[in-house]
Amino acid sequence: MTIKQALTLRNIMIILCIFMLVLLGQKALGIRDKIQDIQEAGRLYAAGELIAAENRYRLAAANTAISYKEEEVAARLAELAPITDIRSSLSRLSLTLEDQLTVKDFTGYMESYAALLSLKGKYMIAGGPYEVYYRQLSAESGLSDKMTAGFRQFKEQFLAGLAAGPQTGTSAGTGSDNSDNTDSFKWRLLQIPDGYYGGEAAKEELLAAEFKAHDTARLQALAAAGSFGPMLDSALSMEEAYRSHSYTAPWIRKQVQESAALILDKDLDGDYTTAFAGHALSYRSYAASAGITSSKVLKLIDSGITRLLRAGARQVRSGQYAEAIRLYTGLAPVQDTSGAIAAATLAWNTAEPVRLLPGGEVPGSYTLTASVTGRYGAQIAVAGVDSGSRLVYAEMSGDGTVSTRTGDVIPDAAALSSLAFDEALSAYSEVPVVVATGNPANERSTFTAYTIRPEGIALLFSFTGSGYQLMAEDGSIRVMNTDLADSAADRTAIFRQVNGVYEFSEIYQEFTYTPIDASQLELHSYEKVTLSCEEIYIDSAGRTVARSNGRYLVLQGEVGQLTGPAMISGQFENSYSNVETEIGEQSVPVFMVDSLGSLSLTLP
Repeated sequence: MTIKQALTLRNIMIILCIFMLVLLGQKALGIRDKIQDIQEAGRLYAAGELIAAENRYRLAAANTAISYKEEEVAARLAELAPITDIRSSLSRLSLTLEDQLTVKDFTGYMESYAALLSLKGKYMIAGGPYEVYYRQLSAESGLSDKMTAGFRQFKEQFLAGLAAGPQTGTSAGTGSDNSDNTDSFKWRLLQIPDGYYGGEAAKEELLAAEFKAHDTARLQALAAAGSFGPMLDSALSMEEAYRSHSYTAPWIRKQVQESAALILDKDLDGDYTTAFAGHALSYRSYAASAGITSSKVLKLIDSGITRLLRAGARQVRSGQYAEAIRLYTGLAPVQDTSGAIAAATLAWNTAEPVRLLPGGEVPGSYTLTASVTGRYGAQIAVAGVDSGSRLVYAEMSGDGTVSTRTGDVIPDAAALSSLAFDEALSAYSEVPVVVATGNPANERSTFTAYTIRPEGIALLFSFTGSGYQLMAEDGSIRVMNTDLADSAADRTAIFRQVNGVYEFSEIYQEFTYTPIDASQLELHSYEKVTLSCEEIYIDSAGRTVARSNGRYLVLQGEVGQLTGPAMISGQFENSYSNVETEIGEQSVPVFMVDSLGSLSLTLP
């Protein structure tokens, strides 16, 4: 029989009747249940069992099989609304916690915990009308156990992540956020309420131990890798992060002290001055940022700097100038060593002035050198003859600036025996004068002098003789045993400056003084004579007058301040002058004095 054959009108009517009977049966059961729920709710309410009554009234309100005592049910539910709120809120929280634990949503879990606290704050009031009902409904929901189990699960997860280190610093229980580093475990552990650790003290002890182990391991790893700066930066970041979470971590600074002191000690013991300075500078910056004004490491840095400065001073004293300058330069980032570097450089240049000359650091660059210190407005002045036979000059000023000048090729430079600064000529010329001396031959040497001026090096003189002498009174130079064109020996030549260069002027004539009596003066006019006098005095006109063998003389020339008996040398040039004498005004000879010597006896 097909479906079409079975679906006759009679059969359809039979099915409809059966369906109606089922519906009527269900409605009858619903009516019965509602009436029973309302009756039982009334009994429970009357008995004070409000939680059970609220549940029955709620079931009755949800039953729409019959409209029966709706106003009574609504009134009772309105009266018992707090119990309904407690029941529904606990139920929702229970379901939410299960979902949050499944996806490890710690942030959401803390929000649920806050909602639970809010619910408890509303109804769990000591002596309040709903305290007992809240306790009963909470116990029935099992929410407290779920919350405890969830926090335990999160706590174990975060502790494990913290102990594992940075390599597992993701997926810290934030659901969608998988980018946290290991520090996020700390802050979540701090968020878990004290009660789930067994109390505040237990929480503090556990977390302090875990945080310390994690932080010190990280700082030690950076120190062991030589990452001094990153270690300090990490320590600052840790302290700042802890402060932002109202937590103190004293072990961070302690570990930094230990690691920094160890590294700085190794720098000092290994004479790694540059590394020490870099580490010391980094630590001082860290200390300033961290508000540290006194610490073991700061004292170590100060004592280390003192130790290195003393080592540099010892190196300078022992002539290890390059080593000292390297030490001072390496220390410069953490200590002003500019003065020490300048002093070491000056000491080095004083000990080895040739270094100031171009290429002077290379041995053998200069065949002859001469130097002076504290002359000509310079700290050091040095002259040298380079490999090209040129005279080169260099000077270092008070501020350490070095200037150089290069002159022409020195004639017969290969035959030179010495190079020297001539102080007398330098004083007279008011500029440095350098004299190059050739090897002596036939008791004569070649003397070639150069003036060193800002505009360059210029020839001052060049002559041959056994020696020379500057006559300061007129700037002439006497050259002994000079070598003139006629080859005559033992003669002294006079050279005078012409356009800045000394040229031969004349042969020096050595004069002898003839002893005479004052009465013979006119017989020896214009001759070099010597005579004695009994007295020398100054007359009222300020003239120097001498009395010799009853005759008065007016003295001019090199008279000095001598009085009393004296021996005078000079010449009479047929000149007379009037002076006051004991017998009145007289016309007396004028005697030009070359020298004057006292004849006074000094008693012992």
